[in-house]
Amino acid sequence: MIKRTATAILAIPFFLGFLYLGGIFSQALVIILITLALHEYGRLAPAPLYWDYLWITGLSYPLLLFSGAFPGFFPYWFILQMVYYLTRTALTGQNSLAASHHMVVTLYISVFFSFLWLVRNDFGFMWLLFALAVTWLTDTGAYLVGRRFGRSPMAPNVSPKKTWQGAFGGLAAAVVVGALLGAGRLIPLAAVHAAVLAAVLSVCGQIGDLAESSIKREQKIKDSGAILPGHGGILDRFDSLAFVLPILYMILTALVSQA
Repeated sequence: MIKRTATAILAIPFFLGFLYLGGIFSQALVIILITLALHEYGRLAPAPLYWDYLWITGLSYPLLLFSGAFPGFFPYWFILQMVYYLTRTALTGQNSLAASHHMVVTLYISVFFSFLWLVRNDFGFMWLLFALAVTWLTDTGAYLVGRRFGRSPMAPNVSPKKTWQGAFGGLAAAVVVGALLGAGRLIPLAAVHAAVLAAVLSVCGQIGDLAESSIKREQKIKDSGAILPGHGGILDRFDSLAFVLPILYMILTALVSQA
């Protein structure tokens, strides 16, 4: 617990500072996170693994996104990376379906992590801070409540230590922080609406946590890495945000279009 707290105290100001500055600073942060996450996955992934596909696909998406030179590029990028992957497997005689989970995880890291920049760039720092606060308070609430009152495993085959009591504790913490941020007018939503949005994001974050846990369980490892003492790796720390941010972005986009 001490190591976990110390890491958070040291890392969070750096992390938030780069996001607050925005522009090239937030872009650099996203590239660093994606690079580290891809490296972590490459180390734990089963063979065969194509490092060239991992790096080209994983880094080309955020770079094209940041450039702004190719609006609407995603369908073309998706088709090209799939053609590259299938060609790569065919030329090496590998079973493309058996190894297709590499494609899924690479897209998960590259695309989902990029929403960290998209939310910051399109909707501002405060909305990003809202997502971070909800996610982090969900994790903290689930940990504290689950540790004290956890009795009913939520997904024992994936993550035996996660309990329904902890999940509801995390949900309650998220609702409280969402309502407070709304009441304080830090985001343009009434407290009750902010609380509902926080609840939705909390559930999404906990699902994201379970999704990454299933990958680790399959590979029989506890943490994806050790770059963040007490927290594990980048994939361990950002698994919830990887689900929260795309959902938040879609909700905000829908709200703006209806305004």
